[in-house]
Amino acid sequence: MYCLSTVFPYHCFMLKKIMLGGMLCVMTIAHAGKKFPYLGIALNNFVTAKPVTGFPKLFYSQFHPGITLSTGFNWTEKPKHNIMQSFKATYFSHRYIQRSIILYAEIGYRYKPGRNWGFSVALGGGYLHMIPAEEQFRQDDNGDWKKMKLKSRPQAAISLSVGIDKRISSSGIRGFIRYQNLLQTPFIPGYVPLLPYNVLHLGITVPTALIRKGGKSEK
Repeated sequence: MYCLSTVFPYHCFMLKKIMLGGMLCVMTIAHAGKKFPYLGIALNNFVTAKPVTGFPKLFYSQFHPGITLSTGFNWTEKPKHNIMQSFKATYFSHRYIQRSIILYAEIGYRYKPGRNWGFSVALGGGYLHMIPAEEQFRQDDNGDWKKMKLKSRPQAAISLSVGIDKRISSSGIRGFIRYQNLLQTPFIPGYVPLLPYNVLHLGITVPTALIRKGGKSEK
């Protein structure tokens, strides 16, 4: 039987590295004095399948729902191109396997052929907190089966995504579709080091200036 206690030292080391990386990221943003011009929300479907080739399964194979909140800014902004920085928080439920909270950052490139459309690709990573959703039982000395309490585990997430977005209102609200390959690691150390997910995101981004004005257009 797999013993969680054997991997705690590794997880503690990994968690410290993730926290250090997060602190460096926050310090970089503070130094740059960047503002966050938008807030985003998306509904997700997570499907366990090989990257890219597992894309069709998003539409017929499995349904593991999630939600993602996001914000970010542009490091550079040109008429046709952006270098983007985004920060995301995701919660999803994989039935019988796990419930997960993911905090991660991505850096990406966005091409703008016109005012209304955008095409992007992004690479990132961060922290995934895995909460077991299955049940396990152990037989005691009397032969009775006792339910085991499974502990949550800190893990890492690696993300590669492509997306398309479109301006859908004069106030700057944009709708988007995003396809993501997400790797969770180490899912089960020594047995399943990587768990791949194909993820479909459907969502919108809203300018923070619009939220501050209570939803009123600048016109």
